[in-house]
Amino acid sequence: MLFALLASIVGGLTSIQSRLNGQLSSDIHNGIAAALISFGSGWIFVIAICLFHSPDRMGLQNIWKGLQHRTLRPSEVIGGMGGGFYVAIQSSVVPTIGVAIFTICTVGGQTLSSMVVDFFGISPSGKHRVTWLRAITALVMLFSVTVALFPQLDSSTFKLTPIILAVTVGVVIAFQAAINGRMNVISKRPLATTFVNFFMGSIVLAIALAINLARGGSIGHFPHGVLVYLGGSIGVVFIAVGVYTIKQLGTLNFMLFSVTGQLIGALLLDWLAPAAHTKVSSYLLTGTAMTLFTVVSSRIFDLQRRVKI
Repeated sequence: MLFALLASIVGGLTSIQSRLNGQLSSDIHNGIAAALISFGSGWIFVIAICLFHSPDRMGLQNIWKGLQHRTLRPSEVIGGMGGGFYVAIQSSVVPTIGVAIFTICTVGGQTLSSMVVDFFGISPSGKHRVTWLRAITALVMLFSVTVALFPQLDSSTFKLTPIILAVTVGVVIAFQAAINGRMNVISKRPLATTFVNFFMGSIVLAIALAINLARGGSIGHFPHGVLVYLGGSIGVVFIAVGVYTIKQLGTLNFMLFSVTGQLIGALLLDWLAPAAHTKVSSYLLTGTAMTLFTVVSSRIFDLQRRVKI
């Protein structure tokens, strides 16, 4: 259960990161620029560690040697582009369809593609059969997320193209987690894997920001507070812990526990440090409780089945 707990914790950290990045985006009036700043600050943090910590420098060398000796394919080092794609699409789509629809669509895309990833053994955890238990758990999980976000659906808009993009982002994120895990097998250092991830994501966001500015976008004044710039550092923890735990849990289980942690984190944030126009609703409490019960029950049944085998 240690790895399940770690996946849940990094999911909870994602809620904090979203709050910080959202505040920065609101302050400078440009979501893509805020995402690039977040990625950039996280990358600088990892660079500093890799420069002064020889095991992580060795991890980067392992990645380079893996590419040279073809034990690591080029397609397995571009996972960070998925993260850049996620935040770029998020900043463009959420204003159109709302947070609730975007979250439900991305979780749906992640759920479906995670089962595909596990079935074909794309992650380092190997192949996992799509059992009835796993399929039902995924469906109940999606329903629970929908319940948690139900009040926000009133302010959401159903538009086909943004919805397709949101689902696609969810699919990409699941594959990103899997190939990050494969790269970590070669690097043997989660921070070295994270370094490459942030580098690739920053490239995507820099291109997206250039397009945004060329189409008339602008960047407002930067806030003076340090706190809003810490989203990238939280992203470092998420990716580093994620590549470590996914090998043990598999892509679907990692996604289920991280989404559970994300809902719990959002619940605690809305309770302890509510943002403007937010409150803890009975829907959020019910959906979070359903999600937690579903993933814990699924994990217990799965462990009992393995013991019997």
